[in-house]
Amino acid sequence: MIESSVPAVTPETSFAEALRQAIARRGLALNRIRTHLADRGLQVGVATLSTWQSGRRIPRDDSLAVITALEELLHLPTGWLTVRIPPARSEPACSTHPYAVVDYAVALTELLDRLRRDAHGRLRNVTVLEELHLGPHRSGHLRRVTQSVIAVQPVDRLIIAAQGEPGCNVDQIALRAVSGCRTGRIARHPDTGAMLGELLLDRMLAVGDTAIVHYDIEDRTGLPAMDYQRFNEWGGAHYVLEVQFDRAALPVRVHEFRRRHTSGPDLVRRDLMLTPDGRAHVVEPSTDPGTVGIAWEWD
Repeated sequence: MIESSVPAVTPETSFAEALRQAIARRGLALNRIRTHLADRGLQVGVATLSTWQSGRRIPRDDSLAVITALEELLHLPTGWLTVRIPPARSEPACSTHPYAVVDYAVALTELLDRLRRDAHGRLRNVTVLEELHLGPHRSGHLRRVTQSVIAVQPVDRLIIAAQGEPGCNVDQIALRAVSGCRTGRIARHPDTGAMLGELLLDRMLAVGDTAIVHYDIEDRTGLPAMDYQRFNEWGGAHYVLEVQFDRAALPVRVHEFRRRHTSGPDLVRRDLMLTPDGRAHVVEPSTDPGTVGIAWEWD
């Protein structure tokens, strides 16, 4: 097993500076890095690598596979470089205020103040695998989530947000830690059906440290659901959503969608086929800030 050798940088360290330090620590020349990447089928020139580490250019979305390979080549934790790539200038800043990509952001911010405001934004998602199970009464009664994260500031907890169907009794929505963490405090907002909960990690994470948590969100309200969307404040994560419908209650139509905001227009809308056992899924290799979801029609 290769031992990780992570430069001592701060959360504010730029992508260029972090890349320079990581390359210097490994003692690799740029032409050797280019050769190693080419051996993996990734073509990138020495000039491009030079502009990345000088800060004259930043990688774009089509270079994320190269950045992931660089992290492995330089013996860095997964996502250590990726989370430092600044958004393109054409993208709106979505993290000026917490949870700005959802229409119940004010409620979530109030709940955050009741938990730990300073815990927000200290982690970035690397991968999220999410299963939504719908029951025979068309309600989304269980979400099972496996989530890997990387720390961009020292942190010992992950803040989880959820919202029930309109008119729900939010007290019937529960967060349960499965492994890699334990359930902390829970705060609820009855008017919007929003919930915010703490997952306390097994240890304090330093910058660049990673963790994997497994948790469930149980919805005992019994209200029928028409869609599910997960929001991403920063983007960059590999996301997989699978919806499992009960064989006794299959929808007549299913589609995936992507939005900049939970109540905004669909930027992408694509029909999905149900599998013989009543499942539909969407895979997003690298999320943008905004939401990814699946919607369905019952009749």
